[in-house]
Amino acid sequence: MTQRHRVLQVGLGPIGIEMARRAARRPNLAVVGAVDIDPKLEGKLLKDVVTGAEVEGHVVTSLEQAVARFRPDVALVTTVSDLARAVPTCVPLLRAGVHVVSTCEEMAFPFLTHPGLCKELDEAGKSGKAACVGTGINPGFVLDFLPAALSGPMDRVRLVRAYRVVDAAKRRGPLQQKVGAGLTPEEFAAKVRGGGFGHRGFMESLHLLCSAFHVDPTGCSTFIRPVISPKEVKTDFVHVMPGQVAGIHQGAQDATGRIVLDLQMYVGADQPHDRIELTGEPNIAVQVEGGYHGDVATCAISLNAIDSVRRASPGLRSMLDLPTVHAWMS
Repeated sequence: MTQRHRVLQVGLGPIGIEMARRAARRPNLAVVGAVDIDPKLEGKLLKDVVTGAEVEGHVVTSLEQAVARFRPDVALVTTVSDLARAVPTCVPLLRAGVHVVSTCEEMAFPFLTHPGLCKELDEAGKSGKAACVGTGINPGFVLDFLPAALSGPMDRVRLVRAYRVVDAAKRRGPLQQKVGAGLTPEEFAAKVRGGGFGHRGFMESLHLLCSAFHVDPTGCSTFIRPVISPKEVKTDFVHVMPGQVAGIHQGAQDATGRIVLDLQMYVGADQPHDRIELTGEPNIAVQVEGGYHGDVATCAISLNAIDSVRRASPGLRSMLDLPTVHAWMS
C-alpha cells in the first residue's frame, strides 16, 4: 500500500509555490498547510496562494503553530541558500518529529564547511527521530550525486569531470538576477568582492564527491568569473547589451585536479546540457541534451526524496545516505 505523507510547505516564494502545486498532484502526498514570514499571507487559505491545486489548510507565520495545527509528517523547506539561516527553521521541525527536505544549497553536504551547524541539525533530528536532507538539481544531483551514482559499474575511477551549461533566460527572474545578468563587468567584480554572490553550494558538491570517491578534501578551491554577452539578450526580467554580464562561470576542484566541477549559467547560453565524464575502467561519458530544467527538477527531486528521507536514519543526511531517490510512474 502507498503511504500518504502529510506535507507542510515552508516558504512561499516562486519555488515554494511551484513545489506545493506539484506536490498536490501526487497520490502519495497531501499538502496540509504552509508557513511564510510574510504577514500579508497570515490566515489566507493555501488554495488561494497556490492557485489551481488541491491543497488544504491555511498559511501561518509560526512554525510551532503549523506543527500543532497541521500535524505534518514532512516539511519542504524552500527559504534560503545559506545554512546558518536555514538551521533556525529546520531544528524545531526536526525536534517535533517532522522530517525535513530542504532546497538550501549549503545543506547538500555541509559536514566540512559547517560542522557546528551540522551537529545542531543532527542532534535535533535524532532527538525527534526525524531525518533531514538538502537536495535540488544542483547541488543535490547533477554535479555531485550523479557522478557518484554513474561510477557504480566502474572497477576504478581516476578522474571526474562534471559540466553544467544552463540558459538562465528560461529560468525564473530571481535566478537571472542572482547570476548577475545585466551587470557591467565592474559591478559583477564588486559583488564578488562583497561575498555571498553567485551560485551557492559548490564547495558542498565538491566535498560530497570527495567523500564518495575517498579523495582528500584538503586544499579544495573554487572560482567565479563573469560570462560576457557578445549579443543583446532580452528576457521578461533583464535586458543585456553586448559587453554586459550575461551570467556566471563557476567551478571547483580538489587540490590534485582529480575532481573538477564546472558550471556556466547565463542568459542566451547555446546548447545547454549536463555532462559527466568519468575516466577509469571503463571510461564513461553521459550527456543530458538540453540539461535538466532547474526549477522543475529541483521540485521533482525534492518531492521524490520524501519517501526516501522518511526511511532514512534520523539526523542530518546527504543524498549519499538515502535509499534510492526515483520518480513515480504516472
